[in-house]
Amino acid sequence: MRFVLFPLIVLMLTAGFAMAEKPEKKEKPREGFRKERVHRIRSGKYSRMLISMVQKTGRLDLSEQQRDSVKAIRSKYISPIISEENQSRALQRKFMSQLLDPEFNPSTLKTTAKETDEANTKIADMFIDGMAALREAVGPENYAKLSPATHIDRHTLIKLKNEEMARAQKQAAESNTNKESVSKSDTNE
Repeated sequence: MRFVLFPLIVLMLTAGFAMAEKPEKKEKPREGFRKERVHRIRSGKYSRMLISMVQKTGRLDLSEQQRDSVKAIRSKYISPIISEENQSRALQRKFMSQLLDPEFNPSTLKTTAKETDEANTKIADMFIDGMAALREAVGPENYAKLSPATHIDRHTLIKLKNEEMARAQKQAAESNTNKESVSKSDTNE
């Protein structure tokens, strides 16, 4: 009994001390730029949308030639788009870091902003070319079956999972009611 109780008491005391030491959350000021935000700059929406569309082609009934074309699109477009998105992200961080400097050079900032815009334009062009190639590879009929390209984030994935679970539960409930009605009709005869 001692061997079970002692670790439990130690665990409870440790948790109590940890909770007591936890500082209260202070509201951070929302004014200006914060260095933490500079490091959290993310992009990648175009690569995620193209990856999503390419993955959705797995549900289609494609010929072997069409599957090979989709694989070629993956290697031809996705890697370069990701590379450009990483470059754009780095330029955005550079811009924000330069802006945080109190003695920033406006001409350097303008140059960095133009480079970022050029990278983003290049990414968008590659994405459009990739989507056009995907439509050509699978055909307009199959392309129409794919749901539209969406920006996928955590909340979207959770929503899709919940919808799928609700649909499965509804189908299970319907099949159970059908079985019960069939068994009742058999007993009545």
